[in-house]
Formats: sequence, C-alpha cells, structure tokens
Amino acid sequence: MDITRPARAAMITASALGLALLGASVAVPDADASPSTSVPSSTAPAPARPEGPADYTFLSSPDFMNCDLADVSKLRTWHRGLPNSWNSAYAKTVDTILDSFEAEQPDDVLVAGDLVEGHWGRDDDNTGIFGPTRKPKQRTAAIKRAADFYFSRWRQRFDARDLPVYVAVGDHDIGDNPWRGGEDPRWNRFKRAHVGAFKHALYRKVIAPSHVPNRPHGSARDTAYATYLDPEVLLVTVDVFRVGGGNVVPQLDRQQLRWLDRTLGQAERRGTDWLVVQGHVPVLKPVRSTGSSLLYYRGGERSPFWKVMAKHHVDLYLNGEVHDISVRREDGITQISHGGTIQMANSDGRGSTNYLLGEVFGDTMWLRDELFIPETIDFNGELWQVGASHRPVIRKVVRDTPKNVGHLVLTSDNQLLASDGLLTPLR
Repeated sequence: MDITRPARAAMITASALGLALLGASVAVPDADASPSTSVPSSTAPAPARPEGPADYTFLSSPDFMNCDLADVSKLRTWHRGLPNSWNSAYAKTVDTILDSFEAEQPDDVLVAGDLVEGHWGRDDDNTGIFGPTRKPKQRTAAIKRAADFYFSRWRQRFDARDLPVYVAVGDHDIGDNPWRGGEDPRWNRFKRAHVGAFKHALYRKVIAPSHVPNRPHGSARDTAYATYLDPEVLLVTVDVFRVGGGNVVPQLDRQQLRWLDRTLGQAERRGTDWLVVQGHVPVLKPVRSTGSSLLYYRGGERSPFWKVMAKHHVDLYLNGEVHDISVRREDGITQISHGGTIQMANSDGRGSTNYLLGEVFGDTMWLRDELFIPETIDFNGELWQVGASHRPVIRKVVRDTPKNVGHLVLTSDNQLLASDGLLTPLR
C-alpha cells in the first residue's frame, strides 16, 4: 500500500527547484530516517572494477511500476469520453527507464513485486471499462479482465526488449493492503477472499512464460520458484503473502518454507557460489522508506524464514515495498531494500524508480544503484485508475540518464569488501 501524497496544484521542474543530484560517495540524509537509519561512513573506497565483461549480470528493480499503466483505449469496452490509464508523459518515462535497463545489457531482470496498482474489481467512476462491478461475481470477473490486461502489457514491455524477467508477488499484485478491517471492511474481505485469483493471474501472464519448474507445493505453487540464472547463481523467489487467521500475513507458509530449506540445501551441497533470494518485504528493520505502508516480514531475523537463509549462507536478500534504498547485514546475509514507483512525485528522486545492477566476477559481486530523477512533475490532475485512491500525478517525466547513488562489493563467502553512498549498510 502506498501512502497518498498531499495534493499540490502546481507544475514544477527538478531544475527549477535547484535539485541536488546525489553523489555515489556522498552520505545522503533521509528526511524520514531515525538515528538508527542514518548513513554511516563508507567501509572503504570501492576498488577498481575488474576490466572486461562480467561472468554474469543481473538488474533488480522492485516496485516497477506499482501503477496501472496501459492504453485502455485499445479495449472494445472503451469509447470516446472515457478516461485512460496512459498518456504521452508516462509513455516517455516508461521508455526512458526500460531503455536504461536494456542499455545495461543484463542477462536477467528481477522485480520483487508491485508490478501494478491492483485496485481491481471496483469501478469508482462507473466507466464499465472492465465490466460491471455491482455484484460479487461481476467483481470477480472484473479482477480477471483487469489483471489479464495490465499484467500482459507489463510483461510485453520486457519481451519486446528481449529482457528475461523474474518477478515476486507484491501486495499491490494481490489487491493492496489492508485485507482486514480498515475504512471499507467489506471490500477488504472481498480482496482477501480473492488473493488466489490475483496470484493465479500474475502466474499466467507474467511468471509462467519464464518456464521455471522448481516450485513448492501448496498455496505458493504459482508464485514461488527457484532457477539457476547462471551455473554459479541461484535465484529463489519467495511468496511472502500467506492467507490465514482472517487476514493476509507477510510470512511463508510451511510447505514453502520446507521447499526453501530443501532448495537452498541442494544448492549449497552443489557448491553454488551465489545464493540470491527475492521477496517483496524487508525482513531486517528499520530501513528507509518513502510513501510506503512499511510492511515487514513477521518475526524479522528471528523468523524461521531468516533462519533458513542464514543456515544455508544466502548471500543476498532483495526486497521492495519501501520505495527507498537501504542495506542491512545480519548473519552474513546482505539485505538490500531498493526500487521505487514510476509515479512517485518527490522532486528529489526519493521514492522514484531505481535499479540495482549486480555484476559477478567469479567469487566477487559488484553492485551499484541508479536512481531516476524527475525532470517534470505536473500535479494539476491525476492519471485515471479504476480505484479512486492512490491515483498518480497526471504527468511525470524523468531525466534521460539515471544518477548513481551507491556501490557495494561482496564476496561469495559473505564478506563485505567496500560500500559507499546509499548502499552503505545501516547500523
């Protein structure tokens, strides 16, 4: 869930505000940070990157896009006079970001959840674009239509650029939290009852085309999987949303946890250099956050999930949710919270889309984070989504080139060699 931004009726440009671009080796303060999340001094200057191509390269950008962005005028249910969840500004921004992804030439792209806005099964403006929503069966059908449309368009953008993509499920991909109580308990109850339908739509339209056979049994069979991205790099994607106790809980179910233990154990016995796990929510806290409801994994580092990762010497845990950048280390595991939303309107770039590039050179991994700074933000209106809450600003255009905000260098025996900027571990 994103926290609604304050309304501001003004057109601003980043340059007009005298935007201070972040430097990779600069300690960057965070307005929301408590003293425990302030940036300490860097461990050491980053050594020179090895020359030549890496053995393997991945790009990670959670919460891309965290917004329903696609041209609904292509649907048969649309006619002149109806709103659209697409315009030229967002078309330019999407292209700019994906062009940057493509230019990095990653072997794979990882997105740890929140691909969409996901407030489906309702129609607050009575548009009828995804069908009627007055009755429960109609709402269920509208969820399927909207999910098929937006998830398909999301995946097609990566396929068009020949970028293999591996995703985890986020809260917005299953209707957005909360799922119990709140201001509209009946609606939240309906979302909770249809979590399986949301997850299956994500599987059919985004996950299934990647053809990953190693999956757990049980409720996470569609949304958790493990695959070797490289002979020395195992990716395990977990589903951190379990339905139980009349709510949706950020926690792995027992079957998935057993599967994770077994999968990581097999990789460890094989001698795999790099074990990477991605899930939507942070486990270690606190971390920096911008415009987030701050979901954390239940139990934190005391949870069976974290203990299984520590038992098998996982190198990296990658998560989204918080729309900001933080590194925490515990038990030899490096947790990197990163990524951001395409529509976030902070003029300094906080909350905006960012990506982590990881390059593997044998037993060393080089990581750097790149942040997309807004060039233009227009608050004079909102881009339409089927749900009236959390609609993005009407226009946002980012600068053509992202800004580097930090580096991190790890070894395959769980050591930190160097870090700077926003990738300096928090204490």
